[in-house]
Amino acid sequence: MNLEEKIAKLDELATEIENGAPLEESLKLFEQSVVIADDCMKILNDCNGRLVVLQEKVRKLTDEK
Repeated sequence: MNLEEKIAKLDELATEIENGAPLEESLKLFEQSVVIADDCMKILNDCNGRLVVLQEKVRKLTDEK
């Protein structure tokens, strides 16, 4: 799943919990949400790192001119 799909899944899981899933089911859904949210943070952190590298490359290119 890509980031957008993971966010959509988080929204789906939250809706299921909000709609009154039984306690045990809600706990399972919450556990799934935590795993997916962690995956999302890893993706976002990776993207941030890549952006920093690209910004540095652009800065170097513009400094050379």
